[in-house]
Amino acid sequence: MNTHRGEGRSAMGLTLQLWLMLLVPIVLAVALYGAAIHTTRHQFLRSQATAELRHHASLVEAAIGGAVERGQVELLKQRIERLAQAERILGIAAFDERGAPILVTDPIAGESAELAALARRALATGSEMEEERTLGGGPALVRTVTFSQRGLSVVAVVVRELRYLDAFARSSNRGLALAGAALLAAIALIAAFASRATVGRPAGAIVAGVERVARGELEVTVPEAGAEELRRLARAFNAMTASLTEARARLEQEQAARAAVERKLQQAHALSAVGQVVASIGHEIGSPLNVILARARRLADQPGWPEPARGELETIATQSERISRVVARLLSVARPPRLLGRGSDVAQVAREVLAFLGPECRQRGITTRIEDDGAPLHVVLDADHLFQVVFNLCLNAAQAQPHGGEITVRLARRDARKAALEVEDRGPGVPPDLAEHVFEAFFTSRGDRGGTGLGLAIVEGLVREAGGVVELVPTGHGGACFRVTLPQGAAAPRISPHAGEARA
Repeated sequence: MNTHRGEGRSAMGLTLQLWLMLLVPIVLAVALYGAAIHTTRHQFLRSQATAELRHHASLVEAAIGGAVERGQVELLKQRIERLAQAERILGIAAFDERGAPILVTDPIAGESAELAALARRALATGSEMEEERTLGGGPALVRTVTFSQRGLSVVAVVVRELRYLDAFARSSNRGLALAGAALLAAIALIAAFASRATVGRPAGAIVAGVERVARGELEVTVPEAGAEELRRLARAFNAMTASLTEARARLEQEQAARAAVERKLQQAHALSAVGQVVASIGHEIGSPLNVILARARRLADQPGWPEPARGELETIATQSERISRVVARLLSVARPPRLLGRGSDVAQVAREVLAFLGPECRQRGITTRIEDDGAPLHVVLDADHLFQVVFNLCLNAAQAQPHGGEITVRLARRDARKAALEVEDRGPGVPPDLAEHVFEAFFTSRGDRGGTGLGLAIVEGLVREAGGVVELVPTGHGGACFRVTLPQGAAAPRISPHAGEARA
C-alpha cells in the first residue's frame, strides 16, 4: 500500500513540475499582455477625450464669438449654459480680462478661483492651455479658449470629466481578468491532461516496474506509451527484464545441473565406502556361511534322520543359501568390473526369480504370475545380471505387500529391437514427491523396516549399462509398476562403469 502511494507521489510530482513549467510562462504572458493592453487602452481613451475636448472648445469659441462682438452678455451666458450640458462636460466658466467671472456653471462653481487663475495665465501667455486636474472630486481635463474683440477679451474654461476613464478601465480590466482566468483554466486543464498522458502515467508505470524488479519480480513489462523518450526508456526496460529473466533461468538450470552432479558425487562416495565395508563383511561372513551350508547339506543327506529333523536341516541349508546369495549381491557392488554376457531368455529368468521368491510370497499371501505370448524373448543382459534386475524389482513388490497381494511380470516386444519387462504390484504405490528419487542410491521409504536403498540403484545401473532404461509408470489402480526396456539379442562385451565407480 505504501509503495503504491509512493508511486503516485512520484508520478504526480513529475506531472506537476511539467504542468508548472507549461503554465507559469503562460500566466506571465497573460499578465504582461493585460498590463500592456491596459496602458494602451488608457492612452487611447485619453487621446479621444483630448480630441473631444478640443472639438467642444471650438464650439464654445464659435458660440461666444458673436455674443462678444455684439456685447450681449446675457446671450453669452445662455450659450455657455447650453454648451455646458453636453455629455461628459463637467462645466464651463467664462472670465473677463481681469479674471473676474462672467459665468461659472454650477458643477464647477466651487473651483472658480482655481479656474480664474488658469484664465489669467492664458491671457498672460496669449495661448490656449490644456491641463489635467482634479476638479469636482475627480480627475478632469481643462482647456482654455480666448476670444478678443473691440478691446474686450473673454476667456472660457471648458472642463471635461475623466472619471469615466477609470470606470471604463476597471470594467475592461475585470472582463480581461475573467477572460484570462478562463483561458488559463482551459490551458491548465489541457496541460495537466497532456502532461499526465504523455509523461505522468508512463513515468509512473516505469517507476512501478523498477520497484517490482527491485523486489525480485523479473517477469515485468511496462507499456511503451507517452513521449518518445519515455517509449524508448520503456522498450529498454522491457528488454532488460527479459534479459534478466533469461539469465535467472539459465542460472537456475546451472544450479540444478550442479546439484545433480553433486548428488551423483555423493552417491559415488557413499557407494565407494559401502563397497569397502561390504567387501570386508562379505569375506568375513561368506566363509563361515559356506561351512554352515556344507555341513547342513551333508547332515541332511545322511540316512536315519527323522523327517522333522531333516526338514529343519533343509531349512538351515535353504536360508544359508539365501544369505549367501544376498552377500553375493552385496559383493557385486564392490566387485571389479566384468564383461556383460551374450544375452539371456527373459521368461526363463523371470520364472527362476518367482520360483526363488515363492516361499516368501506364499508366507505373505502374495500370488505371482507371468504374462507373455509364449514366444522366445532374449535381451542383451546375461542371466546373472538380468536375475539381479528382476529379483530386486520383485523383492520390492513383495516387501510393499506385507499383508497379501499380487505380483505380475509382463513380457513384450516394444519393436523390432526393444523388449520390455514390467513388474507390477498391488501395494500402496510410490508417492509423487518421492518418484524422482527412487533410483538414487541409499534412498528408501522403508528405512524403519530394514530397507537399504541399493536395490533400485543397482537395477538402474545394470539396465543403463546394457543400453536400456528403467522407469516408474502409472498403473491407474494403485500400486507400483516398474518398466524395464532393453535391447533385444546379444550385446557386444563391454566394461560396466557402475561397479567400477563403486569400487573407486
